[in-house]
Amino acid sequence: MNRILADALSALNIAIAIVVVLGFTYFGYRALSGFGASIGFVVGALTAVLICGYVAYLSLIESHLRKLAGSENPSPENAPAIRREPNF
Repeated sequence: MNRILADALSALNIAIAIVVVLGFTYFGYRALSGFGASIGFVVGALTAVLICGYVAYLSLIESHLRKLAGSENPSPENAPAIRREPNF
């Protein structure tokens, strides 16, 4: 169930960002007319970057953790190199 919710939030993240930007632009226009729309757009874009960027970053971390949890047998190309210590 958690995986379904995480995937749904990842898919809806861009739509949430668009709604945030359009909402701030609309309220800026209603408050200050023409110039308020541009102020609202900038504030909405910054808000969307902060909120949706954070959600996207958490989604990226979740997908990386999902890949790590699914890789029980590491492939030889991903194996770390053997470290050799010098003999003194």
